[in-house]
Order: sequence, then C-alpha cells, then structure tokens
Amino acid sequence: MDVSNLIDTSHTDDDEETPSLDILFATSELAPLAKTGGLADVAASLPKALEELGHDVSILMPLYRHLDPDEQHLGRRLKRLEVPRRSKQRQKVEATIWEGRLDRHARIFFVQQEDYFGHEGIYGYDEAVKSEDAAARYSFFSRAIIEFARQFPASFDIIHCNDWHTALAPVYRSHYFEEELGDCAVISTIHNLAYQGSFPKESFEQTGLPKTYNSPGELQHGETINFLKGAIRYSDALTTVSPTYAEEIQAPEGGQGLDESLSDRSDDLHGILNGVDYSVWSPDSDPHIPVQYDLDHLNGKRQNKAELQHHFDLDIRPSTPLIGFVGRLTDQKGLDLAVPALREMLDAIDDPREGFQMVLLGEGDPEHEERLRSLADDYERWVGVHIGYDEALAHQFQAGCDMLLVPSRYEPCGLTQMYAMKYGTLPIAHATGGLVDTITDVDDKSASGPGTGFLFENYTEEALQKTVERALEYFDNYRQWRPIMERAMEQDFSWTRSAERYAKLYEATIDDLELERAAE
Repeated sequence: MDVSNLIDTSHTDDDEETPSLDILFATSELAPLAKTGGLADVAASLPKALEELGHDVSILMPLYRHLDPDEQHLGRRLKRLEVPRRSKQRQKVEATIWEGRLDRHARIFFVQQEDYFGHEGIYGYDEAVKSEDAAARYSFFSRAIIEFARQFPASFDIIHCNDWHTALAPVYRSHYFEEELGDCAVISTIHNLAYQGSFPKESFEQTGLPKTYNSPGELQHGETINFLKGAIRYSDALTTVSPTYAEEIQAPEGGQGLDESLSDRSDDLHGILNGVDYSVWSPDSDPHIPVQYDLDHLNGKRQNKAELQHHFDLDIRPSTPLIGFVGRLTDQKGLDLAVPALREMLDAIDDPREGFQMVLLGEGDPEHEERLRSLADDYERWVGVHIGYDEALAHQFQAGCDMLLVPSRYEPCGLTQMYAMKYGTLPIAHATGGLVDTITDVDDKSASGPGTGFLFENYTEEALQKTVERALEYFDNYRQWRPIMERAMEQDFSWTRSAERYAKLYEATIDDLELERAAE
C-alpha cells in the first residue's frame, strides 16, 4: 500500500503561536500505515485534534517491514538513536530514526531496528513468533520511547503511551531517569484490557530491568510477567477510552485479572471517550461509497443500500431491513451469541419478502470465519459474508445498512456504532462500555435525551433477539424510523471535545508533578 500521499516531509513550520505543550505520542499502530484495530484510528486522529488546539505533537512508532522509507518519502535523521538493553548504558543497540508528517499535522518518527521490527506483519500473533521475541520487541520499543525523549533536541512535557506495547516506558522512566525526566509526565491509555502483554516468567530477562521488578508487587502477575501492570503502577495518570469502561475494569467481572491494580489507581484513572474523524467518516464526503448523501438528501442512503444488496446478490428490496456487522471475528465481539440467535430468527422466515437481510464483514478466529461462511451458505437469500478486512467495504456497510449489530460481550469504546450513527444506520448493541456512553435506547424514558439506537442489557440470545425484533418493528413504521435516523446523524462525536479533555488531564498531571517536586 502506497500511503506517501498522506505524509508530508516538509520541515517548514507555519508562523503560529508557541504550542502550550510538547507531547510525545507513542503507539504500535497508526492508520493507515499499520492497523489491526481501533488503536490505529485513535493514533491518527487524537494527535491531529491536539495540534488543532495549539499543542505540538510528535508520534513515535516502529518502522515495520512493510513500511519502505523510500516509498513513503521519509527523511532519515542523521543521529542514530542509542537504546541500552541493560541498565542505563549497557548493551546498546543502535536504531535509525525516520521522520515524516501525517496530513501536514503531527510529526511522525519511525524507529527502524531490523532485529526487532524486521519480521513480517505487526505483532506476529499468527506467525508462530515466540512470546520471548514479542517480549523483546516491545520492551525494546518501550525503552526506545524513553531514550528518544532523552536524546531528542527539544524536551517533552508529556509522554503519552498506548496499550501494552509501550507499557514498560513508565517503568524505565521511573527506575532510570526519574530525575532527568522528572518534569515530563507519563500518561498511559488502555484501549483494551484483554491485551496485556503477558509472557512467561523467563521472558523477564528481555526487559533488562533489575530482578526486583520480577516480583508480585511489580511486573509479576501469577505465573507470568505482565507489561501492562507496569504501566498501571508507574504512569503518572491512566486513561481508558470511555467513562463506563473505566468503571467496569475496576471490578472483577471486567478487570481481566488487573482489577485490584486498577482500583488502587482509581483516583488517577480517567475514562475519556474516543472520537470520530469526520473528515474520514461522513456520508456527505465519503469517497468510498457509491452515492454521497446528507440529512437533506436521504434518498442517497437507499441507493447505497441497493448497491450493497447487489454486491452480495441479495434481493434488492428497499422495504427489507438490512442489518450489518463490521468487526474482528472474536468472542469479544459477541459472535458466540449472535450467530445462533440469527440462525433461529432466519429459520422463522417463511417469505423472502418478510424478515430481514444480514451482511457481515470481518476476519479473525478461523472457527468464527467458518461459522459465518456456513450461515451465508445456509441462508444465501438473506445473508452475505465477506471474510477479510476491506476499508472501502466497511464504509459501504455504514452507508448501505439500516442497522448495525454490535453485540460485544464487552466494548472499551467502540467506533463502528459512532460511525454508523453519522450515516443514519441505527446501532443494535449490548449495553456495555462505550456502547452505553454513545447510544441512547429509543424506549428509555429515563434517558437525558431522545433515543438513537437499541440496547439490550442481558448478554443472552433471547435478549439479543428481542432487541432485533424491536428494531425491526420500528423500521416497519417510517414515521417512527426517520426521526431516529435524523437524531443519530446529528450526534457529534468529533475529536475536539475528547482532545480538550486530554489536554486538561495533561496540564493537571504536570501541575501535580510540580507540586510533588516542590514538596520534596
């Protein structure tokens, strides 16, 4: 994939006011350069929103094998980055730093080190890469973050780490450079607590840290070492990607084994809802959809629906509800619940002119992939399936479907339901995490605002089926359906508000550090 048109390597800055904060944003993914999930979208959008608020943001990420510096027209920094693998100075590894800009906004710095990032893919989960290698790879990257902050000509006010791949950076800062980087606050964001960087105890050696950190009060977690536990313990502040998820992960049911560690940091844990980049996800300007439309031209949505039905060889019927699913094919996304529930509902359809149609897009667990293929084979007049990720098709799902099914067992934030509402596609979702924070049920009389979708509380097939049936009943009455569509399209989940909350958290954390240092 050639993404050179998205990167500007010009180093000429426009005349503008001095940014109030210098931020280093460290991430393992960045859309569209390297993406497996929502982290990549956040990493591409939040820094831009912070820049628009007047802050200066530098993004740091690995240079994976599929990213060719020449093809992307990147500039090589002359000074190589020295990254010790033991103590402060021992076993130094040299890395090349490449530089560009994303959409003429934040600078991007790429860490190139073939021993750690020269393999195929991003994480190597499906490539039989040993866990020891993954532990080495991302402990190296975590240390590179801190060394980059130290060796960069300008000083940073904030180091913003993301998920387990960067989670040892706060530990390295605290152990080796507490004085040198004492004025720099470290914030860590948990995008999905299910992924923690958990490795066998023998992998601890890859961190290069003293053995005291290989203990239950530190990185040790049961019979493993846990990178994310280090970020929870040593970051100056913690965030996660929705207010409800921040509460859920402090309880045993949602804490994935780290609930006690998170509860101990409850005063420093903040839930900040992810945002949407409407320059990418908006039906009035989306280049991926056949017909662009807006609130005043909703006939365009019907045309997109017909195109999507045609794509999957389904009957082209405007009056037949079309339900979509877009996401990773994992248990977390609720497929263990959805597939049998949908089968039972499809079995009950006697007349093709009745019932509903379903289209599904995603890749992941081979067993789930096979279940979806079987569903499409058994109900070919009603179901269409695309196994694999297709960015353009994902946009077409949002534009062409009437409803989006989001039955996630848990959902830290979720972006697809926010995308869907902008396109007038109403979400049917499990009431958990960020889904609760972004969707108001149309029948919830106690809600502070009018409804924008359909929620089910209990994680059961029966609850899901009843909620789908409720949504289908609303769809049958266009006078009821149209106002809900309009409300959904008017929702504003843009990044500006979330970026403002991050900026306030950055400032408050820096103030707290200054008070702590003054009291010493």
